[in-house]
Amino acid sequence: MTERVLIAAVLGLLATGSFAQQSVLEEITVTAQKRAQDLQDVSVAVTAFTGDAIEKMGFEEGLDITQQVPNMNFFAIFGEASSPSIGLRGISLVNFSDSWESPVALYVDEVYRGNPAGSAIQLFDLERVEVLRGPQGTLYGRNTTGGLVHYISRNPTEELVASASLRLGTYSERIVEGMVSGPLSDRVRGRVAVKYNNNDGWQTNHATVNDLGLEIDNSRKLNDTDNLGYRAKLDIDIGAESGLLLDVHGSTADQQTVGFAFMGYQDPLDGSRCSIDRIQNGECTSVQTGALAGITGQSAAGGNWDPEHVASSASDGLATKIDTFGVSARLTVPFVSFDLTSITAWETLDKFMQDDGDGTSAVWFDEQYSADARQFTQELRLNGATDTSNWVTGFYFYDDTRDLVTGAPTTADEAPFGVFHREDVALETLSWAVFGQYEYDLTDEFTLITGLRYTDEQRDFDYLSGPASFGPPNLAVTDDLSEEAVTGRIGLDWRPKEDMLVYGSFATGFKSGGFSGSYNLIPEALLPVNGEDITNFEVGLKTTFADGRARLNMAAFAYEVEDFQAQVFLTVANGSQITNAGDVSGRGLEAELFFQPTENFELIAGVGLLDTEISSDISFPVAGTEFSLDGNETPSAPELTYNFVGRYYLPLGDRGEMVFQADYAWQDDHFLQIENDPFSHHDSYGIANAKIGWYSPEGQFSVEAFAENLGDEEYFTYQNTLGGDWGYGVWGKPRTTGVRFIWKL
Repeated sequence: MTERVLIAAVLGLLATGSFAQQSVLEEITVTAQKRAQDLQDVSVAVTAFTGDAIEKMGFEEGLDITQQVPNMNFFAIFGEASSPSIGLRGISLVNFSDSWESPVALYVDEVYRGNPAGSAIQLFDLERVEVLRGPQGTLYGRNTTGGLVHYISRNPTEELVASASLRLGTYSERIVEGMVSGPLSDRVRGRVAVKYNNNDGWQTNHATVNDLGLEIDNSRKLNDTDNLGYRAKLDIDIGAESGLLLDVHGSTADQQTVGFAFMGYQDPLDGSRCSIDRIQNGECTSVQTGALAGITGQSAAGGNWDPEHVASSASDGLATKIDTFGVSARLTVPFVSFDLTSITAWETLDKFMQDDGDGTSAVWFDEQYSADARQFTQELRLNGATDTSNWVTGFYFYDDTRDLVTGAPTTADEAPFGVFHREDVALETLSWAVFGQYEYDLTDEFTLITGLRYTDEQRDFDYLSGPASFGPPNLAVTDDLSEEAVTGRIGLDWRPKEDMLVYGSFATGFKSGGFSGSYNLIPEALLPVNGEDITNFEVGLKTTFADGRARLNMAAFAYEVEDFQAQVFLTVANGSQITNAGDVSGRGLEAELFFQPTENFELIAGVGLLDTEISSDISFPVAGTEFSLDGNETPSAPELTYNFVGRYYLPLGDRGEMVFQADYAWQDDHFLQIENDPFSHHDSYGIANAKIGWYSPEGQFSVEAFAENLGDEEYFTYQNTLGGDWGYGVWGKPRTTGVRFIWKL
């Protein structure tokens, strides 16, 4: 009895006072429909994180958000630093060529980023992040068959504000971030933000000499980080209500590429095929080539088999260098019955990357890629409203030029990064579109939404390859592709009461076709690939209940993708081929709950159910066995995912408050390759994180201690079979811990 009284007294004490850190039920304004709306009024499946929520979660890079969004996943062919593929509802970019755009589009401050390498964006000084699931073929349209991720940075402020933070962690991690914002004159405001992210790398290269006798410099760890991001904004009043927002931004990355985990498929004693468990535990070898014979994954990694121990034959290391730069101008001019918005942007991306595809000391599958990408975009948009309607219409122009070079592996007797089968590609895309959406209130409860977009696209392709030890030497191809598409949406919103929205919609989307820029070693690989189309039916519910302490958002969907684009890696000698692999049907359910059961405890939980199936007549060999795509699930599309965040606030009176946070993300077993071969099957796993923080009474100072991947879960973000009896995997990040110090003016 005494214990119950004591517990009740403590809980009563903790339930008193105000808690400045809570955010679970804060009102979130989004621009998912190209106008400012409360998240609960948008009849689209949207997950949104405010900048404060991103800071509390400890998100540092763009891929971090995938842990807390239902039916969102990623796989990283070359590690998380270069061209990771984000997936929504089982739709993702199923290839690694820099000649393609992702079906899950990336936008930053309303500007589309065409090259997938940009999806590894650093997160800093953000107002919010919006994740829109399902095709967005009306207002956005740019290849958004799966959905889009929109990062919105903070704008200059009327008053002087500043902040700085320092994060120190495992592997000598050092993340420094700073921001200052305020007025420069009566009509001009400015903001500058920077972020520097550096660590020594969490992978040790255990190879000391390659099979050519060259000494390997392994003093620098693989998969290190040395990134700088910056952004400067000017917000200028140019009239009574008009404004011009100028944005200059960029980033640099200079680091070592992730080291691969070699997987042989043959027993090292008798040459028989190993079991899948032994293969994925690095116990087996390859007898396909003399270069790899006798090597196992464990022996290559110094007798270990974990994310921190790998091997590479590159004598001077594996470089990954990605530089981006961009400028944009956003002009807003109000008129009597509508507002004009013009967004003009120029973006560049330079990428150079090397990798050791076999993950051993053998000089067998060392390769490198470079990309020089430049894009210009222009959007003109008109927004208007009446007492019973909202409308938006506009024009979009996209000009993208990419120069690509691939240095593919040649023979085992040639030095790494020396003589290659080289492919040079020049690719230009010109696209324009007109679009419009109209929302009309049929009654006080029902709103009809209609939208339409017309897209016209032209791609020009120039290809040259050679010299080579295999494949077509000195092959030159010039080709082009013209496409057009009409996409749109029709939906009905029902508001039976003030705090509830029920909606249903039918939407279509289009992802343009194109050409492959890498590993085109057979003539069929150079043929143009047609665009893919999606139709999506969706019903959803958004409601607030429990006296405003709980918010539930749900969506059920079913879609069909025609002419699904995918890459199939044939063999080392025949390279890969990107093709229209068939059709995909998908269906699923998503739910997100935001709940504050007491004043000092909040909970966020999400769940995703997903079923995808490919209908195809394509089959090809993997490690000597023919695999059909028909009936397969799409890669990185687990049938069940769930996530939660729990946050508890402990007031300390005039000493501030403590915050205890735990989060977890779990995914069901899934395949990491489209052929669904047993080598790429990944068991279910979950990632847990934890954080404890102290915040001063006015919120000016705070200190946080964190642990990420608390259970040190070992998992792969990608797996590929390259030869007849070997492949490789890409490890996910192991456990890290650290502290973060934050100061705010």
